[in-house]
Amino acid sequence: QSSELKRYQANELDMTYEVPDKQIDRLRGQYPDELVISPWLGTYYYGFNLTQPPFKDNLALRKAISMAIDREIVMKAVTRAGEIPAYGWVPPVTGYTGQKPEWADWPRDKQLAEAQRLYAEAGYGPGKQLKTTLIYNTQENHKRIAVAIAGMLKEYLGMEVSLLNQEWKVFLETRKQKVETQIFRAGWIGDYNDPFTFSELMRTGHGLNDSDYRNPEYDDLLARASAEQDMEKRIALLEEAERLIIRDIPIAPIYFYVAKRLVKPWVGGYSSNIMDHHYTKNFFIREH
Repeated sequence: QSSELKRYQANELDMTYEVPDKQIDRLRGQYPDELVISPWLGTYYYGFNLTQPPFKDNLALRKAISMAIDREIVMKAVTRAGEIPAYGWVPPVTGYTGQKPEWADWPRDKQLAEAQRLYAEAGYGPGKQLKTTLIYNTQENHKRIAVAIAGMLKEYLGMEVSLLNQEWKVFLETRKQKVETQIFRAGWIGDYNDPFTFSELMRTGHGLNDSDYRNPEYDDLLARASAEQDMEKRIALLEEAERLIIRDIPIAPIYFYVAKRLVKPWVGGYSSNIMDHHYTKNFFIREH
């Protein structure tokens, strides 16, 4: 990202794919008319490996970790680009009501008290702290978020979180094998503007279900939604399915994405959209 930014500043690029989070404030001031930030249909989350301890059959532990993560602080102090704190799985989608847990609206001190109670219920606390590894793919923004969240888990629960970064292809294979992973970074950008593009990822056996979440009730809701022709009934089934994800916590959602990039003033035809899809046939270069 830093190299990309340098090339943009040297006029070697007309547009960046993204920008470093740590430079968002500077870029807002330096390029107010070139920094483009817009909603993007995606969820940034941490997954739990449910195939082995410590997260297998330990809902209290997974819930304690999710509750201990201060999403508001991550957005304000780390990402800083207007991302939306996420407590549910499905980002804002037209015609769909995103679900969230009851505790999402609790005061922060109440959230932490319950997280600490659940951590103790899970069998951890003074004298027996959980030691776990958080794996993320090598990238500046992912590292900053991982460092911040590891610090929160240490401060609020006493957990010892080791950070491990891997190059993209190695990282994907590690997640797929489900042997070395305990907590892993993940993100999903919708393939189309509909909640099902998120719902299906948590179906039993799905190729990207790297938590290995298995719930026959959830699978049945998705099958019924796929066959339902009444749109209101279909949406209600998918909302019910999301409530199961919130209850079972195979993942800890962190935030809903925004697209953030620099675009030169001479680039014509650029228009933000929820899918962040851009056809080069629409672009043109103004005289400059």
